[in-house]
Amino acid sequence: AGRGEGAAGRKETPEFDLPQCYVMQPPPLKTSHFSKFQLETLFYIFYNLPKDLLQLYSAYELHNRDWRYHKDLKLWFTRAPGTAPGYERGAYIYFDITSWERRPFHEATRNFLEGFLSEEEIRTSLSNAK
Repeated sequence: AGRGEGAAGRKETPEFDLPQCYVMQPPPLKTSHFSKFQLETLFYIFYNLPKDLLQLYSAYELHNRDWRYHKDLKLWFTRAPGTAPGYERGAYIYFDITSWERRPFHEATRNFLEGFLSEEEIRTSLSNAK
């Protein structure tokens, strides 16, 4: 049998001692960390941790950065730089979860604006989750 193989030719796990630093729990993520995350990190947390408290924290931070979640379209939107409040064509940018980039949104209507999740809805969800 070759080195590291048993009598039947199977690989054996060598004996070793795992250093204590490898078995420690990582420090818990604090809400204050979210303000330091890049937008893409917040989107990753939001879309990949459904029904998790961290998803709510990322939603809250995205809202603080002027991004709004559209309940029907299931996408995050922000106003395009230099545009006035309203629903002008091209006034919004959305985060495309397929290409993982920001893209212009050209289909805004008055009804479109009614689909956004409010800050109050986010706060209520956070309060209920704690």
